[in-house]
Amino acid sequence: MNKVDTNKLSLPQRVYLVGIGGVSMSGIAEHLHAKGHHVCGSDRTPNDYTKRLEKLGIDVQRESASLAGFDLVVKTSAVKDDHKQIVEAKSLGIPVVLREQLLGWIFDEYPTRIAVCGTHGKTTATAMLHHVLERCKVSHTAFIGGSYLGHNYFGGGQIVVAEACEYNASFLHLHPTHTLCLNVEYDHPDCYQSLADVESAFQKLFEQSKTVVLPKNLQKLAPRGVFWDNFVAKNIFATSRQTTFDLYHKQVFVAKLRLPLVGEHNVQNALAVVALCHKLGLSMLEVCHAFGSFCGVERRWTEMQYKCKVVCDYAHHPTEIQATIKTAQSLTKGKVVCIFQPHTFTRTKALWEHFARCFGGTTVVYLPIYPAREKPIEGVTSQNLARFASNLGIDTHYCNSFDEAKSFVENITSADDTILVLGAGDVVNLAKLFAK
Repeated sequence: MNKVDTNKLSLPQRVYLVGIGGVSMSGIAEHLHAKGHHVCGSDRTPNDYTKRLEKLGIDVQRESASLAGFDLVVKTSAVKDDHKQIVEAKSLGIPVVLREQLLGWIFDEYPTRIAVCGTHGKTTATAMLHHVLERCKVSHTAFIGGSYLGHNYFGGGQIVVAEACEYNASFLHLHPTHTLCLNVEYDHPDCYQSLADVESAFQKLFEQSKTVVLPKNLQKLAPRGVFWDNFVAKNIFATSRQTTFDLYHKQVFVAKLRLPLVGEHNVQNALAVVALCHKLGLSMLEVCHAFGSFCGVERRWTEMQYKCKVVCDYAHHPTEIQATIKTAQSLTKGKVVCIFQPHTFTRTKALWEHFARCFGGTTVVYLPIYPAREKPIEGVTSQNLARFASNLGIDTHYCNSFDEAKSFVENITSADDTILVLGAGDVVNLAKLFAK
C-alpha cells in the first residue's frame, strides 16, 4: 500500500469512496476515473449517479465490501466514524479523509480555480458559469452540485469551476484564484450558532482567494472585492418560459440577454455570472449570447405534466421558498398550493417562524421532516409547525405521506393553479407521482 500524506496535495492511485452515489462524491469519482485512478465505492441504495458510474466502469458495491488494497478512503459528513467500512479502513491503516478535503486537493491542482458560493443559488450559478464557458469555447473542468443535462461533472482544460459549500466550512479546503459569491444568510444551525459565524466562514474563504466577486452589501467581508451589482438588468420581461432584459454595466448598455429561466432570483444569478466572466476577460456579447441556450438544473423549477402546472424545486430555506412562491404567483392565474418537506430538525427549529410566514398567500401542506443526518428533536415536528402556521392565519394542512399529500392536493386544485413541491430531501419522488 502506498503511504498517503493527508496534509499535502496528493492523489493516490487506488481510492475508495463511501457514499459514492452522492452528487459531489459521484463527480469526484468520475474525475478520478477519467484521470486514470482505480476508483471504487459503496452506497446504501442505487440511484442515477451510481448507475452512471457503473456505465463508466466504476465498481459500486454494497456497504459491506472489503477495503483491503486501497490507498485512501473518502467519506462524506453524513457517514459516521462507526460506519463498518470506516472502522475497517482505520484498522487496516488506510487514511480516511472527508469529501471536501479530496475536492480541495483536486481543485488546487489547476492554475485557474473558480469557486461559486452563497447560501442560495450556487448550483444554478455554477451550472450557468459552466455553460457560458463552454459556449465561449473556454476549456475547463466543472463540479456541479446538481444534475445539468444529465451530468454533474464535466472534465477538461486548465480551469476548474466548483460549487463551494459552506456546510461545516467545507469550502475552506479550496484556494480559489476567483471566488464568486451570490449571497450570505444564516443557515446550517447544526454548524453555525449565528449569522456572524456564517459570515466569518465566508470571510475566511474570501481571504484565501485572489479575486472575489460579490454583492456590494457584503463589502465588509471582502473590502477589496469586485461588486457584481455594477451589472444591472433593465426592462425585464418575463413569460412562463423565459426572462429577457437589457444588460447595463455602470449605466452603459451592453446587450439584450435572454435567459430561459423564470424568477427574479435567476436574473440576479445571471448578473453575478456575467460579472465573473467580465473579470475573466471574456467577450460580453459572446457571454450574453451563451445564456440563451442555458436549460437550467434538475430540481430547480422543474415542471411536470399534470392537470395543472406542477413544479419541483429544491427550495428548503425560507428565502428560497419565498422566491419560488413569488415566481409562481407572478405566472399563475389561479392559486398556488405548496407541498413542503422540511429538511433537518435543526434547520426547522432555528427558522421555525420563518418556515411558517414564508408561505403567506398560499395553501401549504407540510410533510414529515426529512432528517438527513440528524436525530429528532423533541417538539420539532411538521404537525406542530402546521399548527403554528395555522395560528398565524395561513391556510395550512399536514399530511403524513406522499400518497396522502397527492390525494389531498388533487382534490383542491384545478387547471389554473400551480402546485409547488418543495424541499431538498426525497420529496422529488412525490413530484414524480404527479407526472405518472
